Amino acid sequence: MNSGSSLSPQGPSLSVILCVHRANPWLQEAIDSVLGQSDGDFEFLIAANACSDEFWEELQALGRGDQRIRLIRTSIGQLAFNLNVLADMARGQYLVRMDADDVCAPTRIATLRAYLANDAVDILGSAVSLIDGHGRQVGLMQFPRSQLQIVAALKRRTVFCHPAVAIRRQFLLEMRGYLGGFHSEDTDLWLRACRHGARMANLPDMLLSYRIHDGQSISSGAGYAEVSAHWLREFLSRPGWYNLQGLMIALAKTACKRLLPRSAAYKQAAEKQERKS
Repeated sequence: MNSGSSLSPQGPSLSVILCVHRANPWLQEAIDSVLGQSDGDFEFLIAANACSDEFWEELQALGRGDQRIRLIRTSIGQLAFNLNVLADMARGQYLVRMDADDVCAPTRIATLRAYLANDAVDILGSAVSLIDGHGRQVGLMQFPRSQLQIVAALKRRTVFCHPAVAIRRQFLLEMRGYLGGFHSEDTDLWLRACRHGARMANLPDMLLSYRIHDGQSISSGAGYAEVSAHWLREFLSRPGWYNLQGLMIALAKTACKRLLPRSAAYKQAAEKQERKS
Protein backbone atom coordinates (compact mmCIF):
# COMPACT_ATOMS: atom_id res chain seq x y z
CA MET A 1 0.00 0.00 0.00
CA ASN A 2 1.05 3.54 -0.69
CA SER A 3 1.50 5.07 2.74
CA GLY A 4 1.56 8.65 1.46
CA SER A 5 3.73 10.97 -0.54
CA SER A 6 6.74 12.59 1.07
CA LEU A 7 6.36 15.63 -1.18
CA SER A 8 3.87 18.42 -0.71
CA PRO A 9 1.43 18.10 -3.69
CA GLN A 10 0.46 20.97 -5.95
CA GLY A 11 -3.21 21.63 -5.28
CA PRO A 12 -5.73 21.50 -2.44
CA SER A 13 -5.59 19.13 0.50
CA LEU A 14 -8.04 16.23 0.27
CA SER A 15 -9.97 14.07 2.73
CA VAL A 16 -11.51 10.84 1.49
CA ILE A 17 -14.72 10.06 3.40
CA LEU A 18 -16.44 6.68 3.51
CA CYS A 19 -19.43 5.48 5.55
CA VAL A 20 -20.12 1.81 6.21
CA HIS A 21 -22.73 -0.01 8.27
CA ARG A 22 -21.69 -3.65 8.01
CA ALA A 23 -19.24 -5.95 6.29
CA ASN A 24 -19.66 -6.64 2.59
CA PRO A 25 -17.69 -8.78 0.12
CA TRP A 26 -16.12 -5.71 -1.52
CA LEU A 27 -15.09 -3.60 1.49
CA GLN A 28 -11.44 -4.64 1.49
CA GLU A 29 -11.15 -3.92 -2.24
CA ALA A 30 -12.77 -0.51 -1.76
CA ILE A 31 -10.38 0.47 1.04
CA ASP A 32 -7.34 -0.87 -0.83
CA SER A 33 -8.29 1.12 -3.94
CA VAL A 34 -8.16 4.30 -1.85
CA LEU A 35 -4.92 3.48 -0.06
CA GLY A 36 -3.24 2.43 -3.31
CA GLN A 37 -3.61 5.79 -5.06
CA SER A 38 -0.72 7.07 -7.18
CA ASP A 39 -0.98 10.31 -5.19
CA GLY A 40 -1.00 9.13 -1.59
CA ASP A 41 -1.16 12.52 0.13
CA PHE A 42 -4.60 12.58 1.77
CA GLU A 43 -6.40 11.55 4.93
CA PHE A 44 -8.96 8.75 4.88
CA LEU A 45 -11.92 9.05 7.27
CA ILE A 46 -14.19 6.03 7.74
CA ALA A 47 -17.43 6.24 9.72
CA ALA A 48 -18.84 2.98 11.05
CA ASN A 49 -22.48 3.81 11.64
CA ALA A 50 -24.72 1.74 13.92
CA CYS A 51 -22.44 -1.26 13.44
CA SER A 52 -21.93 -4.34 15.57
CA ASP A 53 -18.99 -4.70 17.95
CA GLU A 54 -17.69 -7.55 15.79
CA PHE A 55 -17.64 -5.41 12.66
CA TRP A 56 -15.99 -2.53 14.52
CA GLU A 57 -13.16 -4.86 15.49
CA GLU A 58 -12.85 -6.06 11.88
CA LEU A 59 -12.72 -2.46 10.65
CA GLN A 60 -10.01 -1.57 13.15
CA ALA A 61 -7.94 -4.49 11.86
CA LEU A 62 -8.44 -3.33 8.25
CA GLY A 63 -7.22 0.15 9.09
CA ARG A 64 -4.27 -0.86 11.23
CA GLY A 65 -0.88 0.13 9.91
CA ASP A 66 -1.79 3.14 7.75
CA GLN A 67 -1.57 6.52 9.47
CA ARG A 68 -3.85 8.16 6.90
CA ILE A 69 -6.87 6.25 8.21
CA ARG A 70 -9.07 7.74 10.95
CA LEU A 71 -11.93 5.57 12.20
CA ILE A 72 -15.07 7.08 13.71
CA ARG A 73 -17.94 5.13 15.23
CA THR A 74 -21.46 6.53 15.53
CA SER A 75 -24.73 5.07 16.75
CA ILE A 76 -26.94 6.62 14.06
CA GLY A 77 -27.41 4.55 10.92
CA GLN A 78 -28.17 7.32 8.44
CA LEU A 79 -25.82 8.24 5.63
CA ALA A 80 -26.53 11.99 5.67
CA PHE A 81 -25.81 12.25 9.40
CA ASN A 82 -22.54 10.36 9.14
CA LEU A 83 -21.36 12.32 6.10
CA ASN A 84 -21.90 15.48 8.15
CA VAL A 85 -19.88 14.02 11.03
CA LEU A 86 -17.00 13.27 8.68
CA ALA A 87 -17.24 16.68 6.99
CA ASP A 88 -16.98 18.33 10.39
CA MET A 89 -13.95 16.26 11.40
CA ALA A 90 -12.09 16.40 8.07
CA ARG A 91 -8.97 18.53 7.69
CA GLY A 92 -8.87 18.64 3.89
CA GLN A 93 -10.06 21.53 1.74
CA TYR A 94 -12.03 19.04 -0.36
CA LEU A 95 -14.05 16.00 0.65
CA VAL A 96 -13.69 13.07 -1.74
CA ARG A 97 -16.69 10.75 -1.48
CA MET A 98 -16.31 7.00 -1.56
CA ASP A 99 -18.72 4.10 -1.00
CA ALA A 100 -17.88 0.84 0.71
CA ASP A 101 -18.56 -1.33 -2.35
CA ASP A 102 -16.97 0.74 -5.14
CA VAL A 103 -13.44 0.89 -6.55
CA CYS A 104 -11.31 4.00 -7.13
CA ALA A 105 -9.21 4.29 -10.28
CA PRO A 106 -5.52 4.41 -9.23
CA THR A 107 -5.18 8.01 -10.45
CA ARG A 108 -8.41 9.35 -8.97
CA ILE A 109 -6.82 11.55 -6.29
CA ALA A 110 -4.10 12.82 -8.62
CA THR A 111 -6.64 13.71 -11.34
CA LEU A 112 -8.97 15.51 -8.95
CA ARG A 113 -6.15 17.44 -7.32
CA ALA A 114 -4.68 18.52 -10.65
CA TYR A 115 -8.04 19.86 -11.87
CA LEU A 116 -8.90 21.61 -8.61
CA ALA A 117 -5.49 23.28 -8.48
CA ASN A 118 -6.52 25.24 -11.60
CA ASP A 119 -10.29 25.50 -11.16
CA ALA A 120 -11.51 25.44 -7.55
CA VAL A 121 -15.13 24.50 -8.23
CA ASP A 122 -17.48 23.69 -5.36
CA ILE A 123 -18.50 20.26 -6.67
CA LEU A 124 -16.44 18.14 -9.06
CA GLY A 125 -17.64 14.80 -10.38
CA SER A 126 -16.48 12.35 -13.01
CA ALA A 127 -17.66 9.64 -15.34
CA VAL A 128 -17.94 6.18 -13.79
CA SER A 129 -17.53 2.62 -14.96
CA LEU A 130 -20.38 0.31 -13.96
CA ILE A 131 -19.40 -3.09 -12.55
CA ASP A 132 -21.34 -6.05 -11.23
CA GLY A 133 -20.82 -8.04 -8.06
CA HIS A 134 -17.96 -9.95 -9.69
CA GLY A 135 -16.13 -6.80 -10.76
CA ARG A 136 -17.02 -7.19 -14.44
CA GLN A 137 -17.69 -4.00 -16.36
CA VAL A 138 -21.30 -3.84 -17.54
CA GLY A 139 -21.50 -0.25 -18.72
CA LEU A 140 -20.48 3.32 -18.08
CA MET A 141 -22.12 6.58 -17.15
CA GLN A 142 -21.16 10.00 -18.45
CA PHE A 143 -22.54 13.17 -16.92
CA PRO A 144 -23.04 16.73 -18.15
CA ARG A 145 -19.68 18.49 -18.08
CA SER A 146 -20.19 22.23 -17.70
CA GLN A 147 -22.07 24.36 -15.17
CA LEU A 148 -24.78 25.25 -17.69
CA GLN A 149 -25.20 21.64 -18.80
CA ILE A 150 -25.48 20.41 -15.22
CA VAL A 151 -28.15 22.95 -14.28
CA ALA A 152 -30.12 22.26 -17.46
CA ALA A 153 -30.00 18.48 -16.99
CA LEU A 154 -30.76 18.37 -13.26
CA LYS A 155 -34.53 18.57 -13.73
CA ARG A 156 -34.61 15.37 -15.77
CA ARG A 157 -31.63 13.16 -14.85
CA THR A 158 -28.82 12.38 -12.42
CA VAL A 159 -26.04 14.94 -12.88
CA PHE A 160 -23.44 13.45 -10.52
CA CYS A 161 -22.55 10.00 -9.26
CA HIS A 162 -22.50 10.77 -5.55
CA PRO A 163 -19.59 8.50 -4.52
CA ALA A 164 -17.55 9.93 -7.41
CA VAL A 165 -17.65 13.59 -6.35
CA ALA A 166 -15.24 15.89 -4.56
CA ILE A 167 -16.94 18.70 -2.61
CA ARG A 168 -15.27 21.82 -1.29
CA ARG A 169 -15.55 21.40 2.48
CA GLN A 170 -16.19 25.06 3.32
CA PHE A 171 -18.94 25.20 0.71
CA LEU A 172 -20.64 22.14 2.24
CA LEU A 173 -20.44 23.65 5.72
CA GLU A 174 -21.88 26.94 4.45
CA MET A 175 -24.74 24.94 2.91
CA ARG A 176 -25.34 23.43 6.39
CA GLY A 177 -24.23 20.03 5.16
CA TYR A 178 -26.53 17.24 4.11
CA LEU A 179 -30.07 17.86 5.27
CA GLY A 180 -31.35 14.32 5.51
CA GLY A 181 -33.26 11.87 3.39
CA PHE A 182 -32.69 8.13 3.35
CA HIS A 183 -32.24 7.69 -0.39
CA SER A 184 -31.72 11.11 -1.99
CA GLU A 185 -29.50 13.25 0.22
CA ASP A 186 -27.34 13.85 -2.83
CA THR A 187 -30.14 15.20 -5.06
CA ASP A 188 -31.19 17.48 -2.23
CA LEU A 189 -27.65 18.87 -2.06
CA TRP A 190 -27.40 19.38 -5.85
CA LEU A 191 -30.70 21.30 -5.83
CA ARG A 192 -29.61 23.57 -2.99
CA ALA A 193 -26.22 24.03 -4.63
CA CYS A 194 -27.88 25.20 -7.86
CA ARG A 195 -30.10 27.58 -5.91
CA HIS A 196 -27.05 29.17 -4.29
CA GLY A 197 -25.05 29.45 -7.51
CA ALA A 198 -22.45 26.79 -6.75
CA ARG A 199 -19.70 26.21 -9.29
CA MET A 200 -19.97 22.65 -10.59
CA ALA A 201 -18.28 20.48 -13.19
CA ASN A 202 -17.81 16.85 -14.25
CA LEU A 203 -14.66 15.31 -15.67
CA PRO A 204 -14.88 12.90 -18.64
CA ASP A 205 -12.34 10.59 -16.95
CA MET A 206 -13.72 7.38 -15.40
CA LEU A 207 -12.31 7.77 -11.89
CA LEU A 208 -14.58 5.30 -10.09
CA SER A 209 -16.03 1.85 -10.70
CA TYR A 210 -19.59 1.98 -9.36
CA ARG A 211 -20.86 -1.43 -8.30
CA ILE A 212 -24.40 -2.58 -9.11
CA HIS A 213 -25.79 -5.31 -6.88
CA ASP A 214 -28.95 -6.44 -5.13
CA GLY A 215 -29.89 -4.61 -1.96
CA GLN A 216 -29.10 -1.10 -3.16
CA SER A 217 -31.65 1.67 -2.69
CA ILE A 218 -30.94 2.96 -6.18
CA SER A 219 -34.13 3.70 -8.12
CA SER A 220 -36.32 2.77 -5.14
CA GLY A 221 -39.87 4.04 -4.89
CA ALA A 222 -38.97 5.87 -1.70
CA GLY A 223 -36.08 7.55 -3.47
CA TYR A 224 -38.32 8.85 -6.25
CA ALA A 225 -40.80 10.13 -3.66
CA GLU A 226 -38.06 11.95 -1.76
CA VAL A 227 -36.80 13.62 -4.94
CA SER A 228 -40.35 14.78 -5.67
CA ALA A 229 -40.49 16.35 -2.21
CA HIS A 230 -37.19 18.16 -2.82
CA TRP A 231 -38.50 19.60 -6.08
CA LEU A 232 -41.75 20.64 -4.38
CA ARG A 233 -39.72 22.57 -1.82
CA GLU A 234 -37.77 24.27 -4.59
CA PHE A 235 -40.95 25.22 -6.45
CA LEU A 236 -42.67 26.59 -3.36
CA SER A 237 -39.61 28.61 -2.37
CA ARG A 238 -38.91 29.84 -5.90
CA PRO A 239 -41.96 29.46 -8.17
CA GLY A 240 -40.95 29.37 -11.80
CA TRP A 241 -40.95 27.29 -14.97
CA TYR A 242 -37.64 25.53 -14.24
CA ASN A 243 -38.69 24.27 -10.80
CA LEU A 244 -42.18 23.42 -12.05
CA GLN A 245 -40.66 21.29 -14.80
CA GLY A 246 -38.44 19.54 -12.29
CA LEU A 247 -41.40 18.87 -10.00
CA MET A 248 -43.59 17.52 -12.80
CA ILE A 249 -40.86 15.21 -14.08
CA ALA A 250 -40.11 13.94 -10.56
CA LEU A 251 -43.80 13.26 -9.88
CA ALA A 252 -44.18 11.46 -13.20
CA LYS A 253 -41.20 9.24 -12.39
CA THR A 254 -42.64 8.48 -8.97
CA ALA A 255 -46.05 7.54 -10.38
CA CYS A 256 -44.55 5.41 -13.16
CA LYS A 257 -41.82 3.83 -11.07
CA ARG A 258 -42.83 0.28 -11.97
CA LEU A 259 -42.72 1.14 -15.64
CA LEU A 260 -39.25 2.62 -15.42
CA PRO A 261 -36.45 0.02 -15.80
CA ARG A 262 -34.35 -0.21 -12.68
CA SER A 263 -30.98 1.13 -13.75
CA ALA A 264 -32.04 0.04 -17.24
CA ALA A 265 -28.93 0.15 -19.38
CA TYR A 266 -26.49 -1.40 -16.97
CA LYS A 267 -28.93 -3.88 -15.41
CA GLN A 268 -29.69 -5.26 -18.87
CA ALA A 269 -25.99 -5.33 -19.67
CA ALA A 270 -25.30 -7.23 -16.44
CA GLU A 271 -27.98 -9.81 -17.21
CA LYS A 272 -26.65 -10.20 -20.75
CA GLN A 273 -23.13 -10.70 -19.44
CA GLU A 274 -24.41 -13.24 -16.90
CA ARG A 275 -26.04 -15.29 -19.66
CA LYS A 276 -22.78 -15.32 -21.63
CA SER A 277 -20.69 -16.55 -18.71
